[in-house]
Amino acid sequence: MPTRRSVLAAGGGLVLTGALTGAARDPLDDLLAGAGDPGAAVPGLAGAAFRDASRPGATTVARGLADVATGRSMTADSPARIASISKLVTALGFMTLVEAGKVGLDDDVSDILGWTLRHPRFPKAAITPRRLMSHASGLRNGPSYPVAFGRPLSAALAPGGAQWDDGAWFGPAGEAPGDWFAYADVNFAVVAQLIERLSGQRFDRFMTARVLDPLGVQAGFNWSGVAQAVRDRRAVLYRKAPSDDGPWDAAGPWVAQLDQTLPPAPELAVRVAPEAAGRALDSYQPGENGFVFGPQGGLRASVVDLAAIGRLLARRGAPILRPETFAAMTTPTWRFDPARPNGEGYGGLIRAYGLGVQTLTGTTGSDDPFDGCEGWIGHAGDAYGLTSGLWVHPTKGRGMAYLLTGQAAPLARNKGRSKLTRQEEALAGRLARA
Repeated sequence: MPTRRSVLAAGGGLVLTGALTGAARDPLDDLLAGAGDPGAAVPGLAGAAFRDASRPGATTVARGLADVATGRSMTADSPARIASISKLVTALGFMTLVEAGKVGLDDDVSDILGWTLRHPRFPKAAITPRRLMSHASGLRNGPSYPVAFGRPLSAALAPGGAQWDDGAWFGPAGEAPGDWFAYADVNFAVVAQLIERLSGQRFDRFMTARVLDPLGVQAGFNWSGVAQAVRDRRAVLYRKAPSDDGPWDAAGPWVAQLDQTLPPAPELAVRVAPEAAGRALDSYQPGENGFVFGPQGGLRASVVDLAAIGRLLARRGAPILRPETFAAMTTPTWRFDPARPNGEGYGGLIRAYGLGVQTLTGTTGSDDPFDGCEGWIGHAGDAYGLTSGLWVHPTKGRGMAYLLTGQAAPLARNKGRSKLTRQEEALAGRLARA
């Protein structure tokens, strides 16, 4: 019988030659189908790898469906909500303001926000940009997370606010700001609000001008600035459950979680508070609510876009940051210390973290998703069924990005040798060898 051979193609998708046989089945087919385990299946996947940061191209792969309902295929150019890789991109934008002398990493953010931000159990401890971006501020995602458009961020973070939640947006007394790592999206909502206060611009527009446009990517926070043609090739996110809480049915249909439908360009997709129903987004005032444009997870980008961001990391920040600014951002400010409690690293996945940047330590059973990963920098993401990763070797000019657009079972069921999923490990391992 004829056989099929698959190769990863520079600048394009997966190139197939010959015909399919069971003996020559592409491993990506098995990954897509869960290798016989329905609970491990994914609806779509895409990856990109590069080996020379000075060259614009990337080796890409894409399989499965970007939209199950229409049967539209996943491509390397299909943008998706990339989850927490957005934090790394937000940090890049903030560091352009640090480099310009507009703000210091150890400044008291209350002086910029225009209202006092203090941990109620540590009122003398200043909350600073360094502490926010390294998740050492003492902030937590409160029960009423997030704060929607139409309310100020202070509604959650200042006593007496409508979403104060009895101070539940802050950690317990034993976890002082500056000493304890506790991963929380709200940190980057504050960072986005700082960007708006310092620049006078809406966060989404600032990020497009300072980071995304200089890299030539067709990405945007909550679809800001993304053309209709790009929106039309988006990847919908799925679970085989109505929500992360279940009930899960691996044998059942894929259930869309996000981006099945979108507003037409140039409109944005934002969460709106009940009292703001009917309020136009154009009425938003910079510095009002850093959550609105999704700095913590709302960037829509493809793996091709992420590869462009990865090449910036491999170039030590060029063209938007000087090497010394980039070093201040990427050097870990926190490392897990097994000898004493000093933080909860997202279930053990995070063991070293800078300013919006994770450093893989290659610790067995923790942050070792692919062979030789020690020292690679970047960020992982998971939300609404998607899992994602952007990882770069900081001195060898190599990098990878990947998206898997759904989960057929809870993430905990699909853990691999690391704290990432086995699906991510399989795709990352392939990209590392590309």
